[in-house]
This record gives sequence, C-alpha cells and structure tokens, in this order.
Amino acid sequence: MFIGSYLQSVTPRLALGLEGVYQRPGGGMGPEAAVSYAARYKGDDWIASAQLLTQGGLQGSYWRKLTDKVETGVDVNLQFAGMSGANAMMGGPSREGSATLGAKYEFARSIFRAQVDSKGKIGCLLDKVIAPPVRVTFAGEMDHVKNAAKLGLAVSIEASGEELMEQQDKVTPAIPPF
Repeated sequence: MFIGSYLQSVTPRLALGLEGVYQRPGGGMGPEAAVSYAARYKGDDWIASAQLLTQGGLQGSYWRKLTDKVETGVDVNLQFAGMSGANAMMGGPSREGSATLGAKYEFARSIFRAQVDSKGKIGCLLDKVIAPPVRVTFAGEMDHVKNAAKLGLAVSIEASGEELMEQQDKVTPAIPPF
C-alpha cells in the first residue's frame, strides 16, 4: 500500500490539497487506486475542513474554541456509494452517514472529553495528572444500539527530566505517622 498526501496553504487561512492511495490486495484481485480532495479554512478561534472522496464519500469537520478551557467540534461522514472492488460488485450503491459531536473541558490538572454520535454511542474520558510523572485515565463508552458498555482505566508513568529529579531530591521526605 502506498499513500501520498499534499496540503498547500493558498492564503494564510485557506489550504487545499489531495491524497492518493494505491494498494494491491491479494487473492488475484487487481490493484486499487483512490484520490481524495481536501480543503481547510482557519478562523481566529475555529477551523472547518472538508474532504471529497472520488469513490463517493464526503467528510466535513468543524472545531471551535469557545473559551480558554472549552473546545467543541462536530464531524459528519457521508457515503453515497460502495467503496471499490468487491463492495461495488456485492450490490448497488449504498447511502449511509454518521455525525459525531464532541466537547473538551480543561481543568487545572485534568481534561474531560465527551462525545455522542448518531449511531447510538456515548463516550467520555477523564485524564488526570496525579503528580507530574503520574497520569490516570478513566474512559467509558455506551453503545445503545448493541446494548453494550465498556470501561477502561490506564495509569501512565512518564520519565521525568533531570530538573524534576533534582527538585525531588531537595524535598525532605515526610515521616509516616505510624
């Protein structure tokens, strides 16, 4: 598989580009090639983008920074035809679409993200910094169509720089109360 992308700023706010994909699947099928065209427009506190796929798809996104701590966005995907190859042979063109709405709120030492989509999924994530090298992440997702839920927990410990190690060496350790 080969993928090539090019995005060029036409003006300080407008960028146009294209992406090409070439793949040769196994099983005696011939090679497949696809091209998509993209545009992005950037405002002072918002960004809008769109991508047109030659196979019949359209993707659009809008992101906006509402305040210093709050960001929101929406993503819409539309498919007007089957991709290429086997899917096109399996029947007529299909029409389907999805939309996702998301928001992000930044607290002093944590970040909360939530999203809901048109396919019945609701998800949220809380990322909390416990101490500078330790981060805890809680995630949850509910799929109302499949009647399923997922929960997740992650603990990340990042390698700290020499400055942080020197600061911790200077701090006197607390004596346990027992």
